[in-house]
Amino acid sequence: MIFAAIVEQLEAEWNADGFFDRVRNGNYDAVRGQAVLAVLRAIEIGDEDLVPKRLVSLLWYLPSFLSWQTERIAEKGGDHAAYERFVTEVESALEDVLGVP
Repeated sequence: MIFAAIVEQLEAEWNADGFFDRVRNGNYDAVRGQAVLAVLRAIEIGDEDLVPKRLVSLLWYLPSFLSWQTERIAEKGGDHAAYERFVTEVESALEDVLGVP
């Protein structure tokens, strides 16, 4: 797996007008959310792979960040239930990619 490409894709979503930037502002776009999920689900990490620190930082932070935005999405009139499902899907994708203790 070429981790640099995944890092680049995820960082783009944190930039101005990226998916995570928009979520931070209370705007959840389900279509863009599915694109982010596709990136997460495409990550393959072997048992012996060394994972770049930057990729780790981008992945571990997602569940907390997304959970913190739940109220903001609701306050802006977003689809709270759809957003909650998205957060759960992200957590499941990360469990698949990283494993669980």
